[in-house]
Amino acid sequence: MASIRINADRIQTRLAELSQLGRTPEGGVTRLSYRAEHAAAIRLVARWMREAGADVGLDAWGNLFGVVPGSLASLPSIAAGSHLDTVPNGGVFDGALGIVGAVEVAAALHDARATLRHPLLLLAFAEEEGTSFGVGCLGSLGFVGRAPAPETLRDPDGTPLSEQLRAFDPGVPRRPLSAPLVAYLELHIEQGPTLASQGVPLAAVEAIVGISRAAFVFVGEANHAGTTPMDVRRDALWGAADLVAAVRTMARDTGGQAVGTVGRCTVSPGATNVVPGRAETVVELRSPDGHLLETLRERVEASARACAGRYGLSLEARPWRTEPPVPLNRAVRDEIIAAAGELGWPIVTMPSWAGHDAKILASVAPAGMIFVPSHGGVSHSPREQTAWEDAVRGVQVLCRAVERLDDASAG
Repeated sequence: MASIRINADRIQTRLAELSQLGRTPEGGVTRLSYRAEHAAAIRLVARWMREAGADVGLDAWGNLFGVVPGSLASLPSIAAGSHLDTVPNGGVFDGALGIVGAVEVAAALHDARATLRHPLLLLAFAEEEGTSFGVGCLGSLGFVGRAPAPETLRDPDGTPLSEQLRAFDPGVPRRPLSAPLVAYLELHIEQGPTLASQGVPLAAVEAIVGISRAAFVFVGEANHAGTTPMDVRRDALWGAADLVAAVRTMARDTGGQAVGTVGRCTVSPGATNVVPGRAETVVELRSPDGHLLETLRERVEASARACAGRYGLSLEARPWRTEPPVPLNRAVRDEIIAAAGELGWPIVTMPSWAGHDAKILASVAPAGMIFVPSHGGVSHSPREQTAWEDAVRGVQVLCRAVERLDDASAG
C-alpha cells in the first residue's frame, strides 16, 4: 500500500476541540475518569471514530473503542490509541495526541478509500493516570484482564469504582471486546527533555521503565524543641532527611540509568515547637534496567538502616511495590524506525521514563511507542507544549507504521 497522507489541519482542530473538555482557568485540562468531562470526551471521540468508518463501543471499564473492518476478516487487529483522562490541571497533549493520532489514521484511510487487510482497533483508555482510584493504567489493565476487582477500589470521596462504572453512561453502546491483536502502537509526547535537547523530532521507545516504591518510617522521641539539647535528641526527621539526600546521590551516581525521588514525607507530631518523633518517607526508584533497580532497592534499604542507627532511631521498612521494566517489541520498533526513514525524518531509540498503557498491552500483543518532543521537558502541567509540526510528524509516522505492520503481518 502506498503511504497515506494525514490531514494536519484536522489533527490540530481536534486536539484543540478535545482540550476544551475540562479546560481550567490556567489553560490546562482536568479530565478525571468517569466524570462529566470524560463522558463528553467519549462522545466527541466516538463521533470522530464513526466518521472514520469505525463501529464504536464502551467496555466494562469505560474504555472507548472503535473497530474499522479490514479486508481479511480472519486476521487479528492492529490497535492504536492512548488515554482520555488527565491529571488535575494537566496538559493538552498527554494522552490526547495518541487518541487523535489513532483516529486520524482511520480518517486518512477513509478519505483515501483505502482498506487495511487487518481490522484497525482504535482505543481510548480510561484512568491511565491513576488519579481517581490510585491504580495507574487501570483501564488498560481491565482491557487485558488484570485489573483489581472494581468493588475493592474507591475514589477520594469513598465511592467504590463498581458504583461509578454502573452509573457511567456517556451514550455509547456497552459491549465486550475480545479481539486478538497483531500489534499495539501508541503515539505520545516524550514528557521529558531528551528529544528537545538533542534536536531530534522522533523516538522509537525501547522499553518502559520499571518502578519501585516503598515507605520507610523513622521513629525517635517527640520532645520540647526548646528544652531538649541537640546532642540528646532522637529526631526522626534527621534520619529521613539523610535518606532523602542518600537517594539523590545514589540516583545521580547511575549516570542517567535511574532516577530516585522522595515525593512524600510526613512528620509527626508536626508542630514547630516539637522535635519530630516520627517521620515517614516514600521512596520511588525508576530504571529501564531491572538488575539496577534491584541493586538500588538494596542500597536504599541499607542506607535507611544506617540513617536510623546514626541518630538512635528505630526503623520500619515497608515492602517494596515493584512494576518491572517492560521491553517493547523489537520488530514493531523496527517498523516505526523504517516508517520514519521512508518519510525522511531522523529518529532515535530511547526508554520511556513514564508509565504508559503500552506497558500493559505488551503483555498481550507486540507493542511499540512513538515519541515526539516536549518543549522544555514539561508535562502534567498547563505549560505542557509540543510544536504542531512535531505532533503532525508523529501522526504521519504512526500512520505509515500501521501500513507497514499491515503489509508485514498479512504476508
